[in-house]
Amino acid sequence: MEATKITGIDTNCVTEPRNDGTPGSALYTVPLKLNKTPSQLWAKIFVHTWNSPPQYTSMHRPGIASVRGDRIILNGTTLDEVDKTHKATLKLCIEEADKKEQETIRRHEEARRIEKEKSDQWRRETKERADGISFD
Repeated sequence: MEATKITGIDTNCVTEPRNDGTPGSALYTVPLKLNKTPSQLWAKIFVHTWNSPPQYTSMHRPGIASVRGDRIILNGTTLDEVDKTHKATLKLCIEEADKKEQETIRRHEEARRIEKEKSDQWRRETKERADGISFD
C-alpha cells in the first residue's frame, strides 16, 4: 500500500487570522494536501495520534487536527508554526497512522481467515457425518 504523504499546502483554503487582539486571533486554518484520500480508520488513528503523539515539542497543539477528504486540516496555527513546530509531528503521526492502519487491517484479515477455516472445517465434518447416516 502506498505511504501517505503531505504534498503541499492548499493555499486557496488557508483562512485569514482575525487579528482583533483576542487570544488566538493571530491563528488560522492551514489545510495540508495529501497524496491520497485516506480511509476513515486512518483518519481516526491520525487524529488520535496527533492528540497524543509519541514525540512532540512544547509548542504542540493537540485538538487542532482533523482529516477531511484528502486534506489534513490544522485549525488554529500559522504557516510558521507548521514549518518550525508541526512538520516533524505531522510526519510522525502520518507514519504511525499508516502503520497502525495496516496492523489493524492485517489483524482483521487474519481473524476472518481463521473464522473461514473454522466454518469450512465445520461444513466438511457436517458433510462427512451426514454422508455416514443411512436411512435404508
